[in-house]
Amino acid sequence: MKDDPDFRKHNQQATEAAAQELRQFVADIEAVDAQMQDLQRERKDVFTIVKARGYDVKALRKVLAERKRDAGELAEEREIMALYQELLL
Repeated sequence: MKDDPDFRKHNQQATEAAAQELRQFVADIEAVDAQMQDLQRERKDVFTIVKARGYDVKALRKVLAERKRDAGELAEEREIMALYQELLL
């Protein structure tokens, strides 16, 4: 194959552009990871305050988890649980 300086230069520029783009993606992901760590620390601090005020953190976590769920599914699950509890008494 014949040596083509223009082709080699084009390939080098494309490689450099891809490398720069990849470095930017990595930097963006690392910045998001740092933000997530900060948010996790803030969340932990809030739970520490909740516990210091005398609230039940375990119960609060369950309430938060339930609030994320679909209302219909949650209602159905509660009905089934009530039925099972009634049957087991």
